[in-house]
Amino acid sequence: MMMNKNVLSSILFFMLIGSVLVESRPLGLTKTEEKFVASLFDGLSLGSIKDSGPSPGEGHKVVDRKDTFRFVKHSGPSPSGPGH
Repeated sequence: MMMNKNVLSSILFFMLIGSVLVESRPLGLTKTEEKFVASLFDGLSLGSIKDSGPSPGEGHKVVDRKDTFRFVKHSGPSPSGPGH
């Protein structure tokens, strides 16, 4: 029983230390490292999203309302054919 308690406490201790090491991050970045990290994120799409503005296009805006029902799907049985 004592052996199991020691093993269990050792496992829990290493799991605690491991979780602290995994969740930690460096605290003091130097100016060189900050510039490197900033340039890294500027090249990614996240930097592009943050710097982008509204699109100049119309998007999905419906221009002519009388044409809206032309694209309605007519449900019903499918035409008979060879199938799959």
